[in-house]
Amino acid sequence: MEKVLKKLANRIKELRKISNLSQEKLAEKADLHPTFIGKIERAEINPSVVCLNKIAKALKVSLSDLLSFPDDSGIVDAKVEDIDSLIRFLKDALDLAKRYKTGRKY
Repeated sequence: MEKVLKKLANRIKELRKISNLSQEKLAEKADLHPTFIGKIERAEINPSVVCLNKIAKALKVSLSDLLSFPDDSGIVDAKVEDIDSLIRFLKDALDLAKRYKTGRKY
C-alpha cells in the first residue's frame, strides 16, 4: 500500500509543478487545507476519492489521469527549465501561426 501512496504523491507533485502551482495555491483551488496537500505529497495519508477528484479538477486533469502512473522503467526526468523552454517555444509557435493565419507580418 505504501508504494501506491508514494506513486500517488509523486504524481500529484509532478502535476502540480507542471501547472506551476504551490501547495498552497493547489489547496486553494481544490478547497483543501495546504497541510493536507503536503501530507498527500509526502505519502503520509491516504486521501479519499472525493479529495483526489477535487485535486484532479484543480490541476485540470481527469481523475483517471491523476491516477495513471507512468511505468517506472520508462520515466524520464525532465528539468523544469527544459519544460519552461518548451512551453515558451510552443507559445511562440502559436503566436507565429496566428500571425500567419491573419496575414500579419512578423
